[in-house]
Amino acid sequence: MALRLEIYSLQSCSGCDLMRRKTLSHPDILGEIQSKWDLYEREEALGKDQRFLWYPTTYARDLSGEILRMEEGFIPAYEFMVFLRLAEAQYLLRRHEYGASWTLLEETRKNYSLSGLIPECLYYLGVASHLNQDPRATAKVWRMLREHYGDSVWAHKVMLQWPPLS
Repeated sequence: MALRLEIYSLQSCSGCDLMRRKTLSHPDILGEIQSKWDLYEREEALGKDQRFLWYPTTYARDLSGEILRMEEGFIPAYEFMVFLRLAEAQYLLRRHEYGASWTLLEETRKNYSLSGLIPECLYYLGVASHLNQDPRATAKVWRMLREHYGDSVWAHKVMLQWPPLS
């Protein structure tokens, strides 16, 4: 499986420089990219025709070019690994490979528990369970999401009861 990873950066951007030096050169990230991703790095010219609001901008795409994930700004290696895995999980879900997506997300949840992306990971873990026709697993994961990350937008998506609007 070769997915497409596009990183747009500026030569004079400190976040872009950090992304190149710290994130993309991290051994774990290099291994993950080499095993599953085709990497395209594009340097932009700063000016009024600039393509993005903020740099670096990272796109993860499937083989047809559809966007799986997009993120603006510097992403540290620990978070970048979760970014890559969430993108891969999206790819697997779209291919109806629900069990494989669930396995990848569960492994990510356990191994990267300090990531700020874990609420989203739990949300899609529940989606994978639901699409794999495992309602008990879905309920368990989404309960965990509501209990541990109740203030996140991801927990709000799985609320069973909503407070009334004022």
